[in-house]
Amino acid sequence: MPRTPNALLITPEADIVPVNLPADCDSRLAVMRSVIRCDRVDVVGLTSQLDMWMDDEGLYNHPVNKLATVLAARFGFTYQNYHGPVLLTGGADAEGDTVPLSKDKLLALLTSLEEEL
Repeated sequence: MPRTPNALLITPEADIVPVNLPADCDSRLAVMRSVIRCDRVDVVGLTSQLDMWMDDEGLYNHPVNKLATVLAARFGFTYQNYHGPVLLTGGADAEGDTVPLSKDKLLALLTSLEEEL
């Protein structure tokens, strides 16, 4: 039985792709870098329960991701455009590890993002 997606990828072309991140923290970061197509990641904590991960050098390597930029602006991050694919996950737990999006949060984000399209 396939696992329920626990993250969302937003491409610069405005594709929204559900992603299954592994439970193991070490594997999770490797998968996140692969999905985002980068070596070094950066994170913007949109809320305490929602993080947006991206290529640390995205400004130089990728086009503007208009949908990610609009999403970030909703949470008050209006000072820049975001570039390249971004991955939405839950916030960090007490140990600082990235947590998956809950099914309810994932569905709410999908609905919200589709309204922007």
